[in-house]
Amino acid sequence: MIPRPFFLSRVLLPAVLLQAAFLPLQLQAETLKERQTRVLEAVQKVGPTVVAITGASAKGSMGSGSGVIISKDGLVLTAGHVLAATGEDLIITLPGGREVKGKSLGRDMNRDAALAKITDPGDYTFADMADPSSIEKGEWVVALGHPGGYDPQRGAPLRVGRLWDVDNKTFYRSDCTVSGGDSGGPLFDLSGKVIGIHSSISQNLSENRHVPIGVFEKDMERLKNKEVWGKLSNIMPGMRDEEEDNSDQDKDLNRPRARPKKEPGSRQKPAPRTEPEEPAAPAAGRAYMGATLQMTDEGQVRVEEIADGSPAAQAGLQLEDIITKAGGKEIASNSDIVAQVRAAKPGDMLKLTIRRKGADKELEVKLAPAP
Repeated sequence: MIPRPFFLSRVLLPAVLLQAAFLPLQLQAETLKERQTRVLEAVQKVGPTVVAITGASAKGSMGSGSGVIISKDGLVLTAGHVLAATGEDLIITLPGGREVKGKSLGRDMNRDAALAKITDPGDYTFADMADPSSIEKGEWVVALGHPGGYDPQRGAPLRVGRLWDVDNKTFYRSDCTVSGGDSGGPLFDLSGKVIGIHSSISQNLSENRHVPIGVFEKDMERLKNKEVWGKLSNIMPGMRDEEEDNSDQDKDLNRPRARPKKEPGSRQKPAPRTEPEEPAAPAAGRAYMGATLQMTDEGQVRVEEIADGSPAAQAGLQLEDIITKAGGKEIASNSDIVAQVRAAKPGDMLKLTIRRKGADKELEVKLAPAP
């Protein structure tokens, strides 16, 4: 029998598995049954490790999100923007509704990765982290989290999908639909190992970004030592860091938003889904280039993502290109390019000088109206 926290899987799972409907008839029943068995076994195994995270330092509005326990002593993986919103003192809600105290540890804001720790003593059920080298594009994955905050009536809903982009330099991307409150929750493979942490919502319901588990593996000691580095704007150009500016203006609308604390016994509906332009969502009609940029450790501006059909894609910009000049001017950071795009009008040409495989090249991007 499926425990209450995962009862929604009985509703969502069959619909997802219909993606196999075009297999030969003799294979359909076997394939669907095998996949359903693997999914349910994985959820039974890892469900007790998925937690809700809420700030505990003040009354009124505060951030919240999700996380996953990855050690017996209560280490919790989550998203950087979740802990930036909640503050240092945490309330961590375990499956079943038990609340324990916790503390924020380190945050890599460049990659939206963070670590927290349950401070109430005890031995906690935990999930294993996957070997990054074992993760493959196209594999079936399971997303868990607490959209809209912890709800004892339904626990952590189950979403099943495919991992369609495996890029350890930026994000993993899947079609497991996530929404507000899922931020920081885990993405599992079908063996029940954590392969990523939910970071942000992209332009449509079937494209969601997850922090690769290798990011946590690489910097685990720094995170344990409470180091905090980087800015979210390094991933989403033009977005203001949450710690620098808490106003609503210019916030990254792609990212599931922090939710206010619920009153005891109350239930909240998930926040409405937004579908803005990809990095830094300018107002509709303003100039748009369609590339996500990140500062490298060497201080260079590197292209990390390019939106399909965008001006950047049409101009021939490619992933891993290093942009050295924009508008004929040398640039020191991605904000230099953002400023030029914001000052331009749709239809204007932005001349870029890029370095690709050691050779310099010039491109002209015809800016379009933002979607």
